[in-house]
Amino acid sequence: MSKKLFLVLGNGFSIDLLSHAKLINEIDIVNLFNNGSEVCWPGNETAGFLSYRHCPNLWNLGARPSMSPQESMNLVEEIITCANVYALRKTASRNTDQEKPNDIYIKAYHELSAYLRALFSHYNKKVVTLIDKLNGWPWLEYLKHIASSEEYTEVTIVTYNYDVFLERVLMELGIEHEILLMKKGVFGESLNPKIKILKPHGSISFYHETQHPAEFNILYNRDILSEANSADFSVDYTIPVSQCLVNAIIPPAGDSERFKAGWSGQIKERVSDLAKELNSKDELMFCGLSYWHVDRSEIDDILIKCSSDVNAYLFNPKPNPSFNAVLTSMFSNYVFHTSSNALKGRYETCPQ
Repeated sequence: MSKKLFLVLGNGFSIDLLSHAKLINEIDIVNLFNNGSEVCWPGNETAGFLSYRHCPNLWNLGARPSMSPQESMNLVEEIITCANVYALRKTASRNTDQEKPNDIYIKAYHELSAYLRALFSHYNKKVVTLIDKLNGWPWLEYLKHIASSEEYTEVTIVTYNYDVFLERVLMELGIEHEILLMKKGVFGESLNPKIKILKPHGSISFYHETQHPAEFNILYNRDILSEANSADFSVDYTIPVSQCLVNAIIPPAGDSERFKAGWSGQIKERVSDLAKELNSKDELMFCGLSYWHVDRSEIDDILIKCSSDVNAYLFNPKPNPSFNAVLTSMFSNYVFHTSSNALKGRYETCPQ
């Protein structure tokens, strides 16, 4: 019986991939400031992006490569919380030029957004190939299975990760896929491939049509409520250095509800529409999600759109207890797995 697969991936998926590839020690996607001194400033390609010279506001707020993971996340959360409140206040106010008594956190937000793009681009350059390092990784074999098997007629992958490791795996395997809502985002010959990917929090591969080869700088005056349309972006996996006048990166903490308009909102709306189509024969899988305020509202929107008799699965060694409880309460066919090894029964027993 053919069916649809709706796969939702968080940071834990990339951590699992990097761990299996034995790259987790050099590519730290948990402590975001840990390798900041190694990241090159795009203006001159010299190391030291996370420094007082290039990110004075982040630096004055305490951002340091020597921070612990918890200290790093606490600072990121403070910055994004302040940006959220500022954005809500600006939306509610008729005065678009309202006074900001202390804008260090807003300026730090712009620095953080630019830094994250540079950081994940830096990590991307560290990896030449992937699949030769992923032998035996269950997700690799499962991706090959869903691409070749007639078990699934449609596969939707929603990923909240900025990195392009998933896409690189698919490309190295020669698996056709499409990044939805981008002006150019198809890999392969098919104009309507089975696998469709949506990235509501942005990607280092998203490039806006207004990019210019001007001298790189952080655009402090850019509106944090940018309403650029998703169709104005193209996908470029070579990750060229760019001014990024519209930087399609939403930092990973805080309430993302303020991004209802523009490219991110359009992607989320498509995610919601596709979730509505799932029924009792289809599968809904979650892997590596935190289910806290960075992604909870978006995940909840997916959950409430799905039929209660959809076949739901969670893959996470240490899931958020609240997420486990919510899935248990909402779906009669819910199954929890502590490891991706549970996938082996799917591709080992099913005909290819």
